[in-house]
Amino acid sequence: MKAGYVAAVLGLAAFLSPPLSAGAPRDAMVCAACVKATMLALAGDELRGRKCGSADETAAAQYLADALAREHIEGGLPGGGYLQPVQLETPTFAAPPTLTFGLGGRTTTLTHGREMVLAYPPAQAEGDLVVISDPNAPLDAVAGKVVLLEGLAAPRWGQAVRAGAALVLAEAPESALGRWSELAARAPGPTQVDGAPPRQSVQPPMAFVRPEVLAELSAFAGGHARLSAERGAPKVRTTYNVLGVRHGKAADADRQGLLLSAHYDHLGVRDGVIFHGANDDASGTAAVLEFARMLGQGGTHKRTAYFAFFGCEEEGELGARRFMADPPIAVDDLVANLEFEMIGVDDPMRPGFLMLTGWDRTDLGPTLQAHGAKIGPDLYPEQNFFQRSDNFQLALRGVVAQTISAWPVTPTYHAASDDLAHVDLDLMDHTIDSLARPIVWLLDADYRPAWMPGKRP
Repeated sequence: MKAGYVAAVLGLAAFLSPPLSAGAPRDAMVCAACVKATMLALAGDELRGRKCGSADETAAAQYLADALAREHIEGGLPGGGYLQPVQLETPTFAAPPTLTFGLGGRTTTLTHGREMVLAYPPAQAEGDLVVISDPNAPLDAVAGKVVLLEGLAAPRWGQAVRAGAALVLAEAPESALGRWSELAARAPGPTQVDGAPPRQSVQPPMAFVRPEVLAELSAFAGGHARLSAERGAPKVRTTYNVLGVRHGKAADADRQGLLLSAHYDHLGVRDGVIFHGANDDASGTAAVLEFARMLGQGGTHKRTAYFAFFGCEEEGELGARRFMADPPIAVDDLVANLEFEMIGVDDPMRPGFLMLTGWDRTDLGPTLQAHGAKIGPDLYPEQNFFQRSDNFQLALRGVVAQTISAWPVTPTYHAASDDLAHVDLDLMDHTIDSLARPIVWLLDADYRPAWMPGKRP
């Protein structure tokens, strides 16, 4: 069923796509109907939110590969293929973890997903229960203990962990209560990507406890607490990176490539509700596919244009990690990477304009701005968006890699309301059009973006 649906949408987009002659300039108009067709295909009900490693995500990957081929973009893998398989192995719990308290013959038990949620816990932990409510109380005696923090803020949590607590219990903040089922569904450790360096957990041994439950636990102060979080068989999945290339005409075109990228996965279905991911990140995916259409239907440029649609970004940039572990192109041959993320909702603080993460880290943003791009600095530096998308995996290897976004803190972020009704297609068309000429200029220029002194991650 999905294959037929995807083929129908592809046919619609092909019919609506305005043709470009081989000699046409690559600042050609945006095909609004093509952008809309891509959004309908990716963010409609049929692909059910494109969850990492699911059949729905795989169908989305095939849609993108077929679309690249239709737009005269060659496969970006050695030998011309479009789909780079990425094997994933995710740890699981053998059973819902429990935390049992005992004192003087009385016991009580908390269960992960009900009264508490755990963040990457050890398989087992136990120790005497220590209750701390004084923000100035010394922590020199909490090593090996289970520490219950009453009414204390986040900095105290980290101090208790660093002091050697076996497990830290804190009252669940509103942000955690609002995402309870999502947090409870998280794996007990990082997903390992075949071919990429192993990942170690950086999460502290902590549990968030519902406020009404936490208040009852102080009665067990001085008693004993034991955590059981045994692991089960790992969950094995496959995602795909979708890769394309439009070779340039310069003799060294492939050694000065520009990578345009986005992630096409989202959160899937939760409690029977589809999380469509229209803005995050069907919108960025549609933009990159539209740039591919513009570039594929015209002549060639000086530099080579690469296109990447990464899988499983939502679970830790897993597709991008695999891409960087075995890149189909030499990383040193990329002059820049522009990732497109969440461009479908206008920022009320700067209507009609985009932001570039890590603005002050490189000279790329001001240069594109000088050539007509309606972009400016990141208005939300405290959110660390530069480190929170696929671009960061390339930046760690020295590529000038940054993300273009519109309003990254929209109320629809990771919500069921991130659907087609809550994206602005006119804004997307305006956004894509505003960047078409600067990107074309970058493909034909001698300019090579550079890191500012001391700003490379």
